[in-house]
Amino acid sequence: MRQAKVRAILAVSLAVAGATAVAATAPEPAAGSAVWVEKDLSFTYMGFTSYYSCDGVRDKVRYVMQQVGARPGFKVTVGGCVNMTGPEIMPRVRVRAALPRIATPEVLAELAHDRSRRELAAREQGGGASAAVDTTTAQFPAQWRTLQFRGTPSSDVQDGDCELLEQLVHEVLVPMGVREVAGSRLYCVPHQVPINAVNLKLQVLEPRAAPPARP
Repeated sequence: MRQAKVRAILAVSLAVAGATAVAATAPEPAAGSAVWVEKDLSFTYMGFTSYYSCDGVRDKVRYVMQQVGARPGFKVTVGGCVNMTGPEIMPRVRVRAALPRIATPEVLAELAHDRSRRELAAREQGGGASAAVDTTTAQFPAQWRTLQFRGTPSSDVQDGDCELLEQLVHEVLVPMGVREVAGSRLYCVPHQVPINAVNLKLQVLEPRAAPPARP
């Protein structure tokens, strides 16, 4: 009888925890050295169920980028807007943001190539090579973190955002190094909003805090 009561309490606790829009597990073991990698990506949102104003889709994408740990100062802009306040049919979303990536030889080569290109562009514009130097490419210890988005009516992410999240994951987050993990599901049905349509589980890199100094 006592065990049954304990199981019931645990079930209620898990249900309450699952009702949040975003839940993060404890940080996972260290992933090694990482670097910030900035990407400039865009996509045209084409939904069959949910439509957003330009401000609405911008704020929704900005919220997700904050949750996945984009470096402060990232930009989310929306173009192709016809209605100033009403919903748009096909807004163009552009995300310019940096996320941590494991400092593999391929990633470091990509950064070196991009830096050389920016330095050349700076010289051609008369700014000198120093104008293009990006001091944020220094390596730092990082760890993986698992993040979960669950659609709830009162949260920043809802089941009606399924189509937007689906495009955002494939067009922006995955190219930036975010992983979708086992058990993740986006059940998008055109012209319908199924219950529990959004259960998105992502794995993201984040800087690992230095251990406290010994007294």
